[in-house]
Amino acid sequence: MLRTKLFPAALLALAPSPALADVTARYGVDGKELVVEVDEGGNSRVELAGKFAIIRRDGTDYLVVHEKAGPKVFEFQAVAALFKTALPKAAAPEAEKMRFGIEPGPASAAVAGRVGSVWLLRMVEGTERNRKQHVEIVMSPDPQLAPVGQAIARAADVALDFMGGFLPESTQFGASARAILAKGAPLRVQPIDSGKPDKTVLELRSVDGAEIDPGHFVLPAPVTPTEEIFGSMDALMRPGAGKIENLP
Repeated sequence: MLRTKLFPAALLALAPSPALADVTARYGVDGKELVVEVDEGGNSRVELAGKFAIIRRDGTDYLVVHEKAGPKVFEFQAVAALFKTALPKAAAPEAEKMRFGIEPGPASAAVAGRVGSVWLLRMVEGTERNRKQHVEIVMSPDPQLAPVGQAIARAADVALDFMGGFLPESTQFGASARAILAKGAPLRVQPIDSGKPDKTVLELRSVDGAEIDPGHFVLPAPVTPTEEIFGSMDALMRPGAGKIENLP
């Protein structure tokens, strides 16, 4: 079982060219709202209100953790590198039995008025139980959503990198996820498990092109030393913090 905050990750050079305009996309995530804002200059903010945000400004990504005492800011890449060294590594024999792949879904789908193609991320080699599960991901090549897709893919790419500690590249999980995310912006992510009710964990609700307040891309506090992220884990892991569950 894979648990992470954002699944919902991508090679940005393969994503559609972004439109030169501000864009805001709102997603439902496990009963919460995830807001992705990107301005015409390339600054972005991916935020689960009251929990965390990833702010990109001047080409650098920062993780903002909302604690009771106030927000803390960390360099996102440095946090990912630290987590990568702390994660348990999969035993070689177990990893050798796991392979993931992607395949096109049965049809296109419309979500919040946007049409996208359906892709399936599944385990193609592994236990019979896990091979019956897959993740259905609807991706849109809509040019207006291209900056949104890039912001999500960039965050996912970092997450996939440190997840390689227990899902090594030999499983093709990271490569498969990146291949899907390179197709545009996600409209919906839905794990499918035969015999269980379907549960949508990420779904687009709305998109607008209104001008974004530049203050949304200002860091709310000085950058904190990376090692102090472990003291902020309780804030990140609070119930309802946006976990994506039941992935193979």
